[in-house]
Amino acid sequence: MSVTKNRMTRILFWFCLAGIGLPSLHAQTYNPPFPRTVFQSPYGTSGGAADYFYSLYDLAIHGLTRDDAKALNDSIRALNPNLLIFGTSRQGAWVDNEPAGMLVYHAVFLQLTAAVQPGDVQIAIKNLTEYDLPTRHNYALLGENDWISYTGHSATSLTGIPSSGPYAINSAHAVGDSIKFPCRMSGFGMLPNLTLLAPLVEGKETWRWFIDGRFERQDFSQFDGVFYDAFRTHLYLEDIETQAGVDLNYNRKNDFTEFGSSYTGLQWVNDQWEQGISATLDYERQRFSELHPDRYPVITLNSGAAEPGYELDICEGMLWEGFMRFGTDWQTTFNIGRAWEQKQKNAGRINFTMIIDYEPESRAAYGKNIFNRMRYGLTTCLMIGCFYGRTFGDYYYITYYHDEFDSNLGFPISDPVKLSNGAYVRFFDNGAAICNPTGTPITVTASQLRGTGVPGSERNLYRFEGGQDPLFNNGELFSSVDLKGETRERPKYNQGDGILLFNEEKTIVADIFIGNCFNNDTSPGNVPVELQGNWRQVMDTDDPFPTRNPCFSQWHQGEEGIGYAYANAGDGSAIATFRPNIGVSGYYEISEWHGFNSDSQSTDIPFEINAFGKAKLTGAIDQTRNAGRWNRLGIAYLTEGNENSVILSDNTNGTVIADAIRFRFLGKELQPDQTPPAPPQNVRVLQP
Repeated sequence: MSVTKNRMTRILFWFCLAGIGLPSLHAQTYNPPFPRTVFQSPYGTSGGAADYFYSLYDLAIHGLTRDDAKALNDSIRALNPNLLIFGTSRQGAWVDNEPAGMLVYHAVFLQLTAAVQPGDVQIAIKNLTEYDLPTRHNYALLGENDWISYTGHSATSLTGIPSSGPYAINSAHAVGDSIKFPCRMSGFGMLPNLTLLAPLVEGKETWRWFIDGRFERQDFSQFDGVFYDAFRTHLYLEDIETQAGVDLNYNRKNDFTEFGSSYTGLQWVNDQWEQGISATLDYERQRFSELHPDRYPVITLNSGAAEPGYELDICEGMLWEGFMRFGTDWQTTFNIGRAWEQKQKNAGRINFTMIIDYEPESRAAYGKNIFNRMRYGLTTCLMIGCFYGRTFGDYYYITYYHDEFDSNLGFPISDPVKLSNGAYVRFFDNGAAICNPTGTPITVTASQLRGTGVPGSERNLYRFEGGQDPLFNNGELFSSVDLKGETRERPKYNQGDGILLFNEEKTIVADIFIGNCFNNDTSPGNVPVELQGNWRQVMDTDDPFPTRNPCFSQWHQGEEGIGYAYANAGDGSAIATFRPNIGVSGYYEISEWHGFNSDSQSTDIPFEINAFGKAKLTGAIDQTRNAGRWNRLGIAYLTEGNENSVILSDNTNGTVIADAIRFRFLGKELQPDQTPPAPPQNVRVLQP
């Protein structure tokens, strides 16, 4: 049978095992078994089946707000009540949304040398400091509240100011009026001055005003925790441009030189920043606890790469964005990750450190099928006790789901152990994980694992039998494994591999989806639907829940944003063939998904299920009913390979939608229903 992770509510925690008490928690599981999975979408994935894709994971993170967030979260939880959902917050402030007095400004101060009027497209300036203008940012504050944008500058002018709109000059300014330049984050918006040096905003410290405003704009009662995207735990010289300086205390001096050289001044700046961020997140935790007195206040941060400093004391986890994309090398990642895991355990806090791996657009045609890349990231997470997700696109907007995600290793019973060949192994309740971070191909043997002598190493272990990479995950008793590795010019780009092993023989086959796009809605190891004849493919839309078209899609833009295909009623020449790549022969439940297309959708669409070229089941689908859900067509025995299919045609009485087909593994043998019927109650015998 297919083995899936036990997603029932768990009440055992690392810290409970250590005898450390915690506030009471709500019903969701805060500590799922390993491997732990996460899908974080900065855009709040808005495709028609976004709720379904989120529901597959242990942790979902999205950026929708208010009513849209409630509708999506309600729909996700209806599918998976035990899922944790974090709401996305952003540290950045946009120049037209926040008071000008709460932003961080460069230490560049200008004055107008000529009066300006509304609609002027350039202004004459005098530089009052020795520093050059910022080169990467194009916003400026003219006077006290007039935000402008510009496209060019010289020593005596700013040019390219729009003649109208929100960033045009909208009021008159006299000679001598000031011009200041906000510090732009590398992520979302401008840097708010959350330090204790900033002046009050509406009678509040900036950090208190900032959090209060966020809780007014977002309904965090809909979420189990907070996730900050593009968060700055420290400031960097490249963030604030050394030549432009920074003025945190608003005394019109460059903090870099006021408090030392560039680098010693940066240390002073970051000391102030740390105090402010600590106060900010302490208050965030207080506000969240007031909203959810029965829940542990979980706060997580994404600053690109996890860090080993004060962040461990102020939140429950951080995100490595893109795995090694912003890292230095694997060993540093491992060391920081282990420090996070141990610190969270010792402090009685939940470890919500995450790695979101990704395949960039340059590998759009094949990246999802590089399984060793996934295993490398996943087993790294298992070594350091964190959540793992794998996505497509530079902005992490489409998720992949793998066989390994459905496995259940339980919880660690040992620390990671380094083998003589550089591989790491860690033992769990139900098996073990091995990671090869060496950058070279290596072989790991069962005798090497036994030689570690740690708990769990004495057991016989098995590879699981899987559907996506069946040559690797072959179900055999483990004796040895060849793990891939490749050395690149920069160590952080080295490639590795890994494997999951189990105490017992396991067959783990994740659901196979066949949709209209290679990445958006089609499983790893598979290809999209084959369309023959007169079909039209329709882009998904970003309509909010619950009014969206519930087609089987998680994205709505570009070539990966196709929601579904449709054909008008015809003579049967328009054919859609959904052809799964079956890695494990057995019985599969086959289901169809459709959204909306028109009022003339068909009530009688013919379908045919073929197994190894032979028709096994035929029937008809009524697509006027049951949109946005899986509708079972039947159960069939499908043999290994790609000679199995489901075929739809236009030989019907209305529009035909070719959206998605799911193949769900039920086992190599069908288990009969052995549950006896309930005895009859209140039976009354009638005499003839």
